[in-house]
Amino acid sequence: MARPRKKQRPLPPGRFGLPWLGETFSIIRNNHGFYKDRLEKYGPIFKTRLFGNSFVVFSGHEAFHTFATDARIVRGDADPISAEQIFLNSLALIDGVEHHSRKSVMLRAVGFRSSIASYLPTMQDLLQRTIDPWLESGRGGNLRADLQRFAARLTGALYTGDLSEEHAAEMDRHLANMRDAFMTLPVPIPGTTYGKAIAGRKRMDEIIGVALDRHLTGDYDDIVSRMITAAQESDVPVDTLRGDIRHLIFAGQGGYFVPLTLTTMILGQHPDIMERARAEVLEVSPDGPITMDQIERMEYLEQISKEVRRYFAMNSATFFGRVQEDMEVGGYRIPKGWGAMGGIHINMRNPDVFPDPDRFDPDRFQPQREAALPPGSYVPHGDGQSTHHRCPGENIVTVAVKVYLTLLLRKAEWSIPEQDLTLTNELFPLPASGLVVNFRQHVPVAG
Repeated sequence: MARPRKKQRPLPPGRFGLPWLGETFSIIRNNHGFYKDRLEKYGPIFKTRLFGNSFVVFSGHEAFHTFATDARIVRGDADPISAEQIFLNSLALIDGVEHHSRKSVMLRAVGFRSSIASYLPTMQDLLQRTIDPWLESGRGGNLRADLQRFAARLTGALYTGDLSEEHAAEMDRHLANMRDAFMTLPVPIPGTTYGKAIAGRKRMDEIIGVALDRHLTGDYDDIVSRMITAAQESDVPVDTLRGDIRHLIFAGQGGYFVPLTLTTMILGQHPDIMERARAEVLEVSPDGPITMDQIERMEYLEQISKEVRRYFAMNSATFFGRVQEDMEVGGYRIPKGWGAMGGIHINMRNPDVFPDPDRFDPDRFQPQREAALPPGSYVPHGDGQSTHHRCPGENIVTVAVKVYLTLLLRKAEWSIPEQDLTLTNELFPLPASGLVVNFRQHVPVAG
């Protein structure tokens, strides 16, 4: 008697859309809305078709953790052409031994405590130069633009060795054009949005090439010099650093100015959180140079920085992977050959893990509560081991937010006047107004 066949699991819910294009236009039209709408309609795991490939989107902490750690999903070979061209020759698009060795080089430069500590004086100086005009005038007319320029200046200081304002302006322009590559069809016609993005990437490659040559013959202590040293000690060819440096510069600029802008806005809207943060700053680091020891003691500022990255839609999804063999996740069948990605922001709005997810609450990240979070739940920088595809800049971004808040809270309090705070439809959504802020000197209340 024939044995009954095992019932096959269903494919995830969702739709493929148009032939080949699938739902590509939908994700270009509204990147973050694409994931949010489909989460509401289909649940945390759903299928789609993008750029000719069938994909499954993983969210919900268990599914996301599987995406990030299961060896049956391999990065590369599934990313859209825009990612392939902007991140050309970057470790973001590869997997395996080479990825891990190059990632270790990155971590030596941007992930280790000792490296970040060496950058603190530069970061503090450039942030202070950015903040001072606001405090002197009592108003910041476009914090997004000011903080974006700060991030470009920091790129010059920590990557290229060019500290001129002209260089910062050029970096700012090219990086903005490169971000726009993900919000348009990838047709590289000169003068179009995508054409400008590719031209910006090529110019960035020229700048990085000059910087590498300069660092190989000069005396520097910055991210590039530390990457060169780590590469030489690990037998990683220095020439492979070009794409990885570009990746770090691109991710780093957004990784700085986006959370800093949003942190300013949300604290201006929550004076109680601002005052609680100020009390910690004035107790731990009331003046003078900020040290790593002080940074590490400011636990509430860390909670704020983490909740900002959970609450706001900074990253919609991970880089893409490819399923290497049939697998089952969350009760669904995922066929071999399908593309795969992790839905970052929708994953962190899971009410089963983050109750009342639309409420801004830094206490979610009190040490004991954070320790109880299941793997795959808090993933603004990805998930899994640091030498795999988790973002190497996680620690330095946290430090930047804490340094920025320390400098502001030592002297000022602020409020957000009426303006258009609608979050834009771009790679990193930010207030449409650019964020106008009214500042005033903080006057301690007499005890």
